[in-house]
Amino acid sequence: MTHLYRKIFTTVLSQIFGSLLILGASLSIYAKPEMKPLPANIAEIGSAYYSFKVKKFTTTDQNKTYRVWLGIPKTVQKTQNAYASVFMLDGNAAMSHLKEEILKSLYENDAPVLVAIGYKTNLPFATAFRSLDYTPADLLTGKPAQDPRNPERMSGGSADFRNVILKDIAPWVERNVKLDAQKRALWGHSYGGLFVLDSLLDGRYFSHFFAASPSLSWADERMMQKIRTVKLVKEPQKHVWLMEGDLLTHSGTQQSANFDANGINKNREILSIFDQQGIESKFWWCIKKYAKKKQVEF
Repeated sequence: MTHLYRKIFTTVLSQIFGSLLILGASLSIYAKPEMKPLPANIAEIGSAYYSFKVKKFTTTDQNKTYRVWLGIPKTVQKTQNAYASVFMLDGNAAMSHLKEEILKSLYENDAPVLVAIGYKTNLPFATAFRSLDYTPADLLTGKPAQDPRNPERMSGGSADFRNVILKDIAPWVERNVKLDAQKRALWGHSYGGLFVLDSLLDGRYFSHFFAASPSLSWADERMMQKIRTVKLVKEPQKHVWLMEGDLLTHSGTQQSANFDANGINKNREILSIFDQQGIESKFWWCIKKYAKKKQVEF
């Protein structure tokens, strides 16, 4: 996941805020996540450009504890204008790939506020929790149920997780720094990409939505079904980016069992639906061929 997170994360920042970042690093959507304990991240090491605060949020049933990192540019003064922001899912993994050179580039340009939403774990991913938090509920019952990809885990808790963000995490962030309501971005990958799209349908709080390789085939294309039937909230103006990696299996790598060969067509359908409803949307296809990388936008 290392190259994926670094490339898409920097792409997000450069697209929303025009930061002059080097995208570098190859993109592979097939790599299995490394579930090794994480080393100290930039918040623990310290940065010359950003100050970090860390806060834990525990659900009322005491079942989950979220660890949230808030990165504030050191240029911020309480009397200054509102700042753009990026809320990142899989915060543990995101923080592990946030390096000082990226923060330096941000600091010298638009310097957005960074909010990484993770879990109380020393691993990059809390797989059982993210399965529940990032996925939409059953369309018939409206309730959580077993994850069809892994029955040992629960799924369908995105509404509850969104309430944690909107009622607990976001207010804490805004008590520390003023955010620009027209530049509040949400980024997520895979199941996190589903949560990003589900939050777009919800329509509250965020203005920019970055869904990286969303798991559109999950649960009999549940998210596709929602997108086809739900009328989008257009005000305030929404901006959507869909991102995918190379459709070809790279040499020496094993394709994921959940890889969706029809993903590009699904993304095109989503773009068409959004366009018909007046939602600004773009598709980024990161292609790797002959050791060269390019991005195709349409």
